[in-house]
Amino acid sequence: MAGFETIKGQDLPVRLLQLFLRTARIPHALLFTGIEGVGKRTTARLFARALNCSGISISAAGNDSGDVRPCDHCRSCRQIQAGGHPDIIEVTPRKGMLRIDQIRDVISVLALKPFGAAHRVVIIAEAQTLNPEAGNALLKILEEPPAGTILILTAPQGTDLLPTIASRCRHIRFNPLCVDDLAALLMRQQELGPEQAQTLAEVADGSYTKALRLAESRWSEHRDQLVRAAGLDRPAALKQRSATLALAFAVGLTLQKERTNGDLEILKTWIRDLSVWNYRPRHIVNRDRGTTLQTMRANLRDEQLALLWEAVEKAQKAVAGNSNLRLTLDVMALHMADVMAA
Repeated sequence: MAGFETIKGQDLPVRLLQLFLRTARIPHALLFTGIEGVGKRTTARLFARALNCSGISISAAGNDSGDVRPCDHCRSCRQIQAGGHPDIIEVTPRKGMLRIDQIRDVISVLALKPFGAAHRVVIIAEAQTLNPEAGNALLKILEEPPAGTILILTAPQGTDLLPTIASRCRHIRFNPLCVDDLAALLMRQQELGPEQAQTLAEVADGSYTKALRLAESRWSEHRDQLVRAAGLDRPAALKQRSATLALAFAVGLTLQKERTNGDLEILKTWIRDLSVWNYRPRHIVNRDRGTTLQTMRANLRDEQLALLWEAVEKAQKAVAGNSNLRLTLDVMALHMADVMAA
């Protein structure tokens, strides 16, 4: 059975939701907050399934601590899992915004009798994108919630919503996922190798959605190309770093301006890993390139790495300040070449 045990890294939210189910004291409105990709919507769907499961079970640990499990087999469970239950309504932004007509559609549905669910559930994703008219319409539902209806809102944080909306919801905070949980999910669901999964998990900032995007965009290959172009993957390139190669590297960074900041962040992470290798190799981010990092570290001094970091950090700040992109990256690349050749 696929129950709350499938929600990784969210022990407190899961305990609270199971407590609501065990005691049959369900708040009429819940606000799930946390960064993108930590399981807020997945948990909302699972909670909706548990609320309406006709074969739900509670383990014998007692009323205060028993584990609640939807059966996965009843008609309600199957419909919700398939996304086809008429009483489980999901609303998502259109073109980055939740609009008044979407909330009016919800109000129209809620004015009708449920099709048969014990609890009708409305999941409003990314509620921080509600425009003012939609927010005011939603507030009316929260002030006079229809009987048997549970509203679940998701947002990065409560302060992103109108105070009048947030104050009418029971707030449940979701944490960023730990690296090990993220890596396990990537290995199981994306069939990635342990080292690649661990690396992507390290750079995903606790978000499974971000980790998926990195995997789908072939982040590892892009990182390898970037580090190679910077001359930071081969000891022989250190002393042979000509101004021509350095400037070619800078040109490459400007080809996709929207990626420049992310590329500079990748370089900083690589230099950081080189810096810590001699002291705490188990704490590196790019774990799938440990052998390369070890070889390169043997050919770079601490002071060189500190100067490389400063060069990239200075360029990143200049880019954020709208300095001339090409000139900024030319200066950075030439300075890095000088440092590596020293």
